[in-house]
Amino acid sequence: MQVTLRRNKDKFIRRGYPWVFRNQIHRVEGEPASGAAVAILSADGTFLGQGLYHAESQIAVRLVTQDPGAVVNAEFFCDRLRRAIAFRSQAFSDATHVRLVYGESDGIPGTVIDRYGSAATWSCLAFGIEQHREAMIDTLVQETGVTHVVERNDNVLRPKDGLEERTGLILRGDASESVVVEIEENGVRYRVDVVNGAKTGFFIDQRLHRQHIRRYADKARVLDAFCSDGGFGLQAAHAGAQSVDMIDVSSSALARARDNARLNGLEDRVNLIEDDAINWLARAADDGKRYDLIILDPPAFAKRRRDIEDAERAYQSININAFRLLEPGGILATSSCSQALDEDTFHRTLRYASKRSGRPARMLFRGCHPPDHPVLDSMPETSYLKFFVYQVTDS
Repeated sequence: MQVTLRRNKDKFIRRGYPWVFRNQIHRVEGEPASGAAVAILSADGTFLGQGLYHAESQIAVRLVTQDPGAVVNAEFFCDRLRRAIAFRSQAFSDATHVRLVYGESDGIPGTVIDRYGSAATWSCLAFGIEQHREAMIDTLVQETGVTHVVERNDNVLRPKDGLEERTGLILRGDASESVVVEIEENGVRYRVDVVNGAKTGFFIDQRLHRQHIRRYADKARVLDAFCSDGGFGLQAAHAGAQSVDMIDVSSSALARARDNARLNGLEDRVNLIEDDAINWLARAADDGKRYDLIILDPPAFAKRRRDIEDAERAYQSININAFRLLEPGGILATSSCSQALDEDTFHRTLRYASKRSGRPARMLFRGCHPPDHPVLDSMPETSYLKFFVYQVTDS
């Protein structure tokens, strides 16, 4: 079974881009079922690779190998999973929490597997991978020793690949048990609700940035906006902050943040505020409040390209007001997880925010993904996290 691309539609896949869109295909031969492995040919018949086919999705084929002799079956992907786990063991050997699989970057399309201590989560958008789920989860348990695997498939993109949205199902382990596990990061403990927590339970991708902000926290008055479970704010409190205001619109997230503060004996330095952080920042700046360290880690304001203009305005607003709230010499750590908004645009937004606020600033640091979220240079979709640290200056 094979798909032949239209003329001049093979340049991206030749460069390593792993998706073939339906409008790039000239013809399909052999009537492949969804999830079947098909050969990908250029218009002149040159073999380009093998991929997983889907009859209805706009992503018609997901490239998985350029080896014409590879047998693309459950064991093929189980082997990819073993290699992904082995790399994480090398990169984060002592971590209690880690992203074990990051989709196309690990050669397992549309799939994310996160580990939290004795539990792991399974998230998958690709029909061709989902049909190998049981074998892959068996491998996951064998290689890691996790006792629970939880499905986190509450993603609106699943129906586009012929899959149902589902979440909370215990795929391995005792279904009668609540899957709440404890993790540790830089001496701070967090309880993670693997079934109901944010994303797959915690924001693993900011781990290195949470460590970075600790150096600015000693004796500081800190603001953690969009705090979720308290990832950044509790790191600052643990590193010696004088006080930490933590804001989130979600009462359930704040409840988890409160529990985490108690777990670490930090509740006396933490003030939890249930409010819309965008509006709160504007009011606080107008009221003349001041902080020494501010962390902004908002949700994705731009999930699609058509959202970019609105997202830019939102990022401008929160960063302008954050700059206004800082003392001279104060530190702003600010991030974007909007994949549709590229790093240059976000950087330009921050420069504008500094100028518009009247608070000159210098950039101290810029960060991106940790090693358990590897980026394919040939696939922009695997890059989404931007992180900058600025210091307000006198001139």
